[in-house]
Amino acid sequence: MLDVIFIVKFVHMIAMAVMFGTWICIAAFMLFAYRSRNASVVAITVLFAVRAELLLMIPAIALQPLAGFPLAVAIGERFDEYWLEVSVVIYVAVVAAWLANFLIELRMRKVTQDAAMDSMPLPGSYRRMFLIWSALTVAGLIGLTAIMALMIWQPHWY
Repeated sequence: MLDVIFIVKFVHMIAMAVMFGTWICIAAFMLFAYRSRNASVVAITVLFAVRAELLLMIPAIALQPLAGFPLAVAIGERFDEYWLEVSVVIYVAVVAAWLANFLIELRMRKVTQDAAMDSMPLPGSYRRMFLIWSALTVAGLIGLTAIMALMIWQPHWY
């Protein structure tokens, strides 16, 4: 039984690491591209960001609860533990922020590709989308950090 717990815990932690790592790397590259003000650079960066979201984030987002709930059962954690309830609420908020970000990225991909193909500068709408995307990214990364802290600490508040 202990081997199963370790395997499930490992999958759970890898999924969290992939979520956090992917999101923070995409944020860094999107910021670098944005600062270049070059439509072609931004277009290719957003294209790669969307691909990374599809390849890495979606499976990690799905794996997190698929491993987390069996892990809680396996280690004898009650589902009414406050830290677990808070983690789930934060996770739902993080996934909602990520989904909003992904939808913005899809719009950004179209806008930047059009600008690059027409050899035009980035439109003003891109800046607005990027600022909203950035705020959602910061909120999501703070949420993931809070979840990781709760996963490690597992405080038993009564």
